[in-house]
Amino acid sequence: MLKWITRLVLVAAAILLLALLMGFVYEQWSRRSVAQAFPPPGQLVEVDGKLSHLDCSGEGSPTVILEAGINEGGSQTWELVRPALAPLSRVCAYDQAGIMWSEPRDRPRDADHIAEDLHTLLAAAGESPPYVMVGHSLGGLLIRVFADHFSDEVVGLVFVDSSHPEQNQRFPSDVLDIMDFPPQLLLRSISALGILRLTAPLTPSTLSPVVSEAIHSYLPQSMTGIADVIAAMDDIFAQAQQTGPFGDRPTVVLTAGRFLEELPYQMDAATTARLRAVWSDIWPQLQAELTELSTNTDWRVIPGASHYIPLDAPEAIAVAVSDVVAAHREDTPVRHIER
Repeated sequence: MLKWITRLVLVAAAILLLALLMGFVYEQWSRRSVAQAFPPPGQLVEVDGKLSHLDCSGEGSPTVILEAGINEGGSQTWELVRPALAPLSRVCAYDQAGIMWSEPRDRPRDADHIAEDLHTLLAAAGESPPYVMVGHSLGGLLIRVFADHFSDEVVGLVFVDSSHPEQNQRFPSDVLDIMDFPPQLLLRSISALGILRLTAPLTPSTLSPVVSEAIHSYLPQSMTGIADVIAAMDDIFAQAQQTGPFGDRPTVVLTAGRFLEELPYQMDAATTARLRAVWSDIWPQLQAELTELSTNTDWRVIPGASHYIPLDAPEAIAVAVSDVVAAHREDTPVRHIER
């Protein structure tokens, strides 16, 4: 009997290992196929032996740099925003290491390293300051660190429903537990073994079908890059906390008017109510504090927009950037100009 059970366990283990191997091979084949089907829209620039994707268009100064949050879309997050910005000035979006078309890097993905990598990438691609930095969600922390490291090169800032360096201290622990990220090992495993590619649905989006499909197809690669950022999350918040103020540089703070109406996953009614109540109380306070980073700031709440303002209200971002650019060029206080 014991011998029969042992044999059964060995057979089951062999089948499992074979399935995992097949999943890994399938994922590697799929990645090569995806690379051919969805070539990068911008240029691949070699930086320290790794290729990074940078997509720039338009002419003029200052150059607008778009920094996405912690999401799988990277540079493509800004698809709806960029057409309105290109006639205004030079505009660049890029993919962080391990996201979409950019190759992963060996060093930590904290804010200091991300800022240094971006600065090196821009220089290698022939882009030059001055820069207006635009950051969505976690990208708001990243542009703070970039502006702190390269202060002489940054002439304006736009925060798009930006994270706050102290938010993890200000939100109750039960709310933080609800919003916590999945374990990094799980993200890496389901990405490498083809599980994510086979099971993740194509999420409905206001982005174009081609861009939506590209983001979905690159999801396993991007999820590994996201896991690298999650691993450095504590350092990112700590580094951002050491930044600012930024003098009188033109700054616009954009805040979502709809608080968590679209939750990342299903929750029971009590948990949903708790999360929304706490968020709607604390988040506006944190956003108001962002306006103190500069003495030349305008705060705008976007009534119809969720946290994903680049998708819900791209025109609001375009107007904010235009106002910051105008304030820099004319050396005037930032203000909303009716157009």
